[in-house]
Amino acid sequence: MQKLFADFFGTTPDNVMLFAKGRVGLYAVLKAMGLGQGDEIIVPGYTCLVVPSAARFLNIRCRYVDIDPGTYNINPALLDACLTPATRALIVQHTYGIPADMDALMRWAAGNNLRVIEDCCHAFGSRYKGRMCGTFGVASFFSGQWNKPFSTGLGGILLLNDPSLRPALQAVYRTAAEVSFAENLRLKVQIAAYNALVTPRTNAMMTSAYRLFSRLGITAGSSTNEELAGSMPAGYLKKMAPAQMREGALNLQSIDASIAARHRNTALYTEMLRQTPYRTPAVTEQRECALLRYPVRVANKRACLQLAARERLEIGSWFEVPLHPEGTDMAALGYRDGMCPEGEKASREVINLPTHVKINKAEVQNVVRFLQKFAAPA
Repeated sequence: MQKLFADFFGTTPDNVMLFAKGRVGLYAVLKAMGLGQGDEIIVPGYTCLVVPSAARFLNIRCRYVDIDPGTYNINPALLDACLTPATRALIVQHTYGIPADMDALMRWAAGNNLRVIEDCCHAFGSRYKGRMCGTFGVASFFSGQWNKPFSTGLGGILLLNDPSLRPALQAVYRTAAEVSFAENLRLKVQIAAYNALVTPRTNAMMTSAYRLFSRLGITAGSSTNEELAGSMPAGYLKKMAPAQMREGALNLQSIDASIAARHRNTALYTEMLRQTPYRTPAVTEQRECALLRYPVRVANKRACLQLAARERLEIGSWFEVPLHPEGTDMAALGYRDGMCPEGEKASREVINLPTHVKINKAEVQNVVRFLQKFAAPA
């Protein structure tokens, strides 16, 4: 799998490291950079809790920057206000697969002697001005969760672009725990069950069941109760399981078709939604988006999601709060209400629409008809 991933990004396998989850790759590169107590990093105030958690576990403080409401990415105009003498790095998230404004962000980071790390968990295959997302910063991390552009079943990948970090990063990687036989078997069963049972029509039901089983400890889940409370779980620094590597390799072999489907479905949504009151994302020709999910703002988000589940439509919600998901102890991660008004507003309004390869034109039409019938434009 490492070679397939490296080939896709035009690099060598020794620049690719496989972890149990994408967040662990972020933790590893922050540790390899020597960051810790007294250091700060800048992150978007519209992200998953696992990003600031990775920093917290190293005693790094996060400073949150609000988003551009059109792209859902960090607003470069707000960065100066968050800069302090302790700032060491900038985390750039390509939200929903929409590339961030890399010209402005890289220029600002270089001018302030900061390293950039890209969060590409939504953006596998997206490009900015023809250049692949994930190749701008010193490193980038990707998620292989079930709903990502290609799945490894909860695994994560770190792509290294700065060779000077390789010795320190390899030293961290050597300390990562191996997956046990029982853990690998459980993941293997989960992957098989997902592939056999999850379709656009069963997605909502299976997601609810998966979350319940994860809370009960029956299945391996995305985030643990410790992470929600801001604590580092036991066995956090762990390598990817063999079952995950095999699944990832299979998915990478058909990645071109997957990305093409995302482009096709994104174009269909945009074409249909432009004839409605719903706003489409602010995407320019500079941004070639392989959208993981298509964001739409609605005024009745909670009701819309409940109705969609009843209609068996695969409509989701990222992010429910600025540090997703609901239930996160955001104060423990240094976030206070009002820090990022646009991120908070997006959390209240944005639902997301499926773009993956199992979605066809008829499904897109069904989703848009549902919106027109039940969703109040925000």
